[in-house]
Amino acid sequence: MSGYKNFVVAGAGNIGRFIIEELLKLQSSGAVSSVTVLTRRGGYADLVEEGAKVVAVDYSSSSSLVSALQGTDVVISTLGFEAFDAQQNALADAAKQAGASVFVPAEFGNPTDGVTEGFLSVKNQLHRRLEKLGLPYVLFYTGAFADWIFNPFWGWDLPNGKVHVLGEGNGPISFTHRRDIGRFVAYVLTQLPRDQLHWKEFAIEGDHKSWNEIVELYQAKTGKTLQVTHQPRSELQAALQKNPQDFVAFILVEWDEGRGVVAKPEELSNKLFPNFNPSNVIDTILETQ
Repeated sequence: MSGYKNFVVAGAGNIGRFIIEELLKLQSSGAVSSVTVLTRRGGYADLVEEGAKVVAVDYSSSSSLVSALQGTDVVISTLGFEAFDAQQNALADAAKQAGASVFVPAEFGNPTDGVTEGFLSVKNQLHRRLEKLGLPYVLFYTGAFADWIFNPFWGWDLPNGKVHVLGEGNGPISFTHRRDIGRFVAYVLTQLPRDQLHWKEFAIEGDHKSWNEIVELYQAKTGKTLQVTHQPRSELQAALQKNPQDFVAFILVEWDEGRGVVAKPEELSNKLFPNFNPSNVIDTILETQ
């Protein structure tokens, strides 16, 4: 076991809440001593009721962050993309000053270590920053959030029986339910020995399928016929060329060109959690409808 008992999670949004809730379960059983949630505005009364401490911080103030992180073993960042640079760097610096033992960057997507170009290079830059600080990182690669991404914004209007596949739709993509991500993160950070955590990468997935495979599986599972259209990959590439800051187009092109899988099956870290058994993508879609 790691012996880490005191956790701070920066952000309680898209993935942060799921990690917080799993850590709070371990707090109720005594495996975790404290769970602190950093926010910009406070709030989250429901998490406070469950045993979390919520602290409002100013990410532009080093003293505010260092004070909030005192006594922390593990700092977990779930900050959004817009905060990956200045705010997450400030959080990492403060974690080092406060004496934290481990920093978990806001990964929770495709592998980024060694990526030196494009949107994801900012994540790799943080890894190098942590190495210079001497603050061990733990990286979690999870693919797309299976319980969140199948919505109209990403082309999936299942209540109305319509799917607009963004790209050719043949590239395999890793998918993991956010609940399973939270479970895995909490388990690994508390149960693995420290020498198996520091400077390590963990790639997990609940399933990997292409958009087109998911369409076929959904129709077979439900007996419903979907109205399917496609947006050519060339249009996504053109959108990215026109606006290199178009993060959605960047991710869609990555996936469509076959770079959406977090690891080969034999390289996945799922096996490190004996009772993991993550949900597959079709069951997750049906669960969330």
